[in-house]
Amino acid sequence: MQGALAAHSGADFEVELEQDFRDRGVRVIATRDWNESEAYHNPALRAVITDAPYEIIYGGRAHIEFLLILGNRQILIEAKRQESSGSVDEKLPYVFANARHNWPAREYVFVMDGDGWREGAETWIRARDAETEGFTVLRREQFPAWLDAILAR
Repeated sequence: MQGALAAHSGADFEVELEQDFRDRGVRVIATRDWNESEAYHNPALRAVITDAPYEIIYGGRAHIEFLLILGNRQILIEAKRQESSGSVDEKLPYVFANARHNWPAREYVFVMDGDGWREGAETWIRARDAETEGFTVLRREQFPAWLDAILAR
């Protein structure tokens, strides 16, 4: 039961972030509707691909919540909500390893929400942010301002 609630909460979180993109005029495209060649033909493209494929450290492909495309700049965005104790925070080293695996072709933003993160988890992931180019950690409430700044460039 708790797993189902967490999945629902995570899906709600993704919908909130999708709305942040829409509110700023960023085109939201489902992976199944995405034609990758569009990015090469439109250097002014401002779009976010949902459930986007990306390469993981194990050498295969997986899906991440968002791939933000701003012209030739690509930013992978992973979003996790942890409202009560659970295992999401145990995955933070894997999140960071995947970010490094995709650098420098793609930047990586980790958006976290909720108050259920294990003590020390946020401190650990923020330390990776501070020491690593191309890796950014944001709280949910910071995401709209970050998005505004990145879109203004």
